[in-house]
Amino acid sequence: MPTFTLRYDDDGLGLDKRVEFDGTNPAIALNFASGEAAGRRAVLLADGKPLCRLGREVDGFWIVAQPDCPGSLA
Repeated sequence: MPTFTLRYDDDGLGLDKRVEFDGTNPAIALNFASGEAAGRRAVLLADGKPLCRLGREVDGFWIVAQPDCPGSLA
């Protein structure tokens, strides 16, 4: 079972933070990320390798982008 990590930076909405959890599916990360303030962005890693960047918008929609996509989720 992989270990997933949500990695948050100090962004004015919250401090640097790492949330680690084991799971069979990376979609579980949305459960953890939903507790963060709208507008926070995180990088999701699986066993230390970047999977994607994600964030929940103020209107409740999730944005998911490639981890190395410049400009997305800035």
